[in-house]
Amino acid sequence: MKRNIIILFAIIFSIASVAQAQKTDTTKSAPAQNLPTVREVLDKYVKAVGGRAAIEKIKSRTLTGTVEITPMNLKGTFEAYSAPEGKSYSKTVLTGVGELLEGTDGKTAWVVNPFQGNREKTGAELTQSKLINDFYRDLKLEKLFPKTELKGIEKVGEKDAYVITATAEGVPTETWYFDAKSGLMLRSDVTAIAPEGNQPISFFFEDYRPVDGLMVAHRVRNQMPSFVLTITVSEIKHGLPIDEAKFARPKQ
Repeated sequence: MKRNIIILFAIIFSIASVAQAQKTDTTKSAPAQNLPTVREVLDKYVKAVGGRAAIEKIKSRTLTGTVEITPMNLKGTFEAYSAPEGKSYSKTVLTGVGELLEGTDGKTAWVVNPFQGNREKTGAELTQSKLINDFYRDLKLEKLFPKTELKGIEKVGEKDAYVITATAEGVPTETWYFDAKSGLMLRSDVTAIAPEGNQPISFFFEDYRPVDGLMVAHRVRNQMPSFVLTITVSEIKHGLPIDEAKFARPKQ
């Protein structure tokens, strides 16, 4: 369980990027000529989220909510802050476990938790952290992931979804599932990098609601091999000033 709890941090950060969610049931074939291009799918996604102008208008994001881990019956609260230039900070408090902190100032990234103490991320783990925490990630997916490929159509729950694989140098390939009808991202499969070993995670993004002109997922289910982490967002605020000190690594 120690290893799995540590990977919680990357999941919390992914919420601030506004994105993804639900499990593949069956693959549905479709004639290649009927499929859109990767660019068309990503452009539709940006439009579905709210459009480039609405996304660029946002200069900071603050989230609060709750977390629950099943079947271990662990519950807690979280708060997360993010800003341009890849800056991000989150604090999760789990009953019976304690505080789990993670942050980045855009250049360095760190974690503080009861299991590892105060640790700085390096190598591929740092690279993945920067990709996750890019504040305008939704507008830069093709730039951040130079190699993308539309694989076809699959079911995510009851919805048809376009499936795109995306690769960036030095980190495992991600797989994205976009609602063929609405354009919103329904699911994202990621291999989380951690010192204890890499672990596959499927993010299921649900309960999209409008906030300041953007469609934001208010529930994110994170399916892992041994447990499910459900994050429920209770409040989202944009444009609030954030103390830069939050993003700095705490002193030893």
